[in-house]
Amino acid sequence: MANAAPLPAARWLYGPWRDLLIGCGLWYVGAFALLSFYGEPIREHGGRLWIPFVALLISTPHYGATLVRAYERREDRRAYALFTTWATLALLVFLAWGARDAWVGSWILTVYITWSPWHYTGQNYGLAVMFLRRRGVAFEGRGKRLLYASFALSYALTFLALHAGASTSHYAPVRYDATAIHFLSLGLAPDWGRAALILVAVAYGAVSLLTVALLLRRARLAELAPTLGLMGLQAMWFSVPLLLRTWGVNTGLEPWESADGAYYFLWIATGHAAQYLWITSWYARREAGEGAASAAPRYFAKVLLAGAAIWTLPSLVFAPGALGRLSFDGGLAILVGAAVNLHHFVLDGAIWKLRDGRVARILLRSREPDPSAPIRPPRTRLAPLVWAAGGLCLAIQLGSKLETDLRLRGALLADDAPRARASLERLRAVGRDSAQARIALGRALERRGDRGSALREYQRSLALRESASAWVLVAGIHTATQDWEGVAHAYARAAELSPDQDLLHYELGKALLRLGRAAEARDAFARAAELNPERGIHDTMLQRAERAAGKPDGP
Repeated sequence: MANAAPLPAARWLYGPWRDLLIGCGLWYVGAFALLSFYGEPIREHGGRLWIPFVALLISTPHYGATLVRAYERREDRRAYALFTTWATLALLVFLAWGARDAWVGSWILTVYITWSPWHYTGQNYGLAVMFLRRRGVAFEGRGKRLLYASFALSYALTFLALHAGASTSHYAPVRYDATAIHFLSLGLAPDWGRAALILVAVAYGAVSLLTVALLLRRARLAELAPTLGLMGLQAMWFSVPLLLRTWGVNTGLEPWESADGAYYFLWIATGHAAQYLWITSWYARREAGEGAASAAPRYFAKVLLAGAAIWTLPSLVFAPGALGRLSFDGGLAILVGAAVNLHHFVLDGAIWKLRDGRVARILLRSREPDPSAPIRPPRTRLAPLVWAAGGLCLAIQLGSKLETDLRLRGALLADDAPRARASLERLRAVGRDSAQARIALGRALERRGDRGSALREYQRSLALRESASAWVLVAGIHTATQDWEGVAHAYARAAELSPDQDLLHYELGKALLRLGRAAEARDAFARAAELNPERGIHDTMLQRAERAAGKPDGP
């Protein structure tokens, strides 16, 4: 009996509505419309709290999906050893280095922010190709090259904008304004960067129109809806808002006009993670067998625990007092996030290739499960321990998020110093002590008249991360007790950290004068006058210091 011809691939994975809503991002279009009218009220009335929390619950398992796919089966670990072992070890080395050297950490962040839009773009392109192939649309050759060029040029616009001075918060859901880690732009010249943006924008528009025209000649619009939707989603996420910002076009739409770019990019990041879970969960289900719908909860639990582990363990290992120096809110959280994402990008680029035989067999060609694939990977003795560790990491991740956003924030808003201190101690136990929260607690204690406890909290903040603002608060405590040596030391450190603030040099000079160190005071006032010559008090105090130092007033 002749072998039966293989069944053609189904046009949809889960069905049209779920595929369009999640896989093609139609939900984001609806969310965008809602945010355009009610974005500010949503953001200000709980959105800043629950959107990051929802993003965490969706994003965490999407990282775990990559880990499970790459590490769960021995044959996969061996097949991708270059990435699962050696690239992972290299990233761990750089993470350890960056946790002790802010310059290295800044380069890790820079690579992440630069690569991140490409990762999102690559996923949109891969899904667009998958939908075309599942529908049997002939687009190889010129059509495929044009489709790829459309997505690649969209990314090129983002790359140019990032390295020509654009706000990085629009392209990655991170805030690092108050951390030791910074984005290191390539510093493209504004004029050259703008000219390049114009050329790439024209090319992007032309190529996209040609792609759509060619696809419409080869298939009906209904067959092309998912692919065209993904092209539109790519434009909404990156190309259109970037070009509007570049040319100063004010649409009045909150998601594109708000200065709170990191918050709005969380919506995009959530959409990307949902896409990832949508396709990886379908892949895992089909690989396990057609009748394995009951495996979905088990699969989600596994990827959630794996994702929690990769986010939590580095934060514990490289916390201050362990192998690192950066506090969690002073740069460690950003650094770990960058390294975790880079690891995700590396593995994802290796394991989800449509030209991979097993991936193509499941995602593109057959509606039947692969009979040679095991229903589930063989269990090992270490598996229970691994999943138990993942559960502990998940508890730490979610618990610390709730502790920070609800208990600690609520205690500080209520000026409840004892409750805030207890909350910070719980966070410190899991490597998430906060320099900024210690400052807020110290201020609350000062308002209660407890200067001694306030000083200890300021010193704890400085131990986590030195900042000029914390030293100024320390100086204030010493001023109240007339400890002028302490005042001078605090302002000297503050001036070292923020050398361009004239008031720091001015206050340092005043403290030095009280100590009788007129020559040093003169230098401090001279620096203050140099930084802000419009402020007459600087010259007045400079002359006083010169007289005290025994020098004439004039030149």
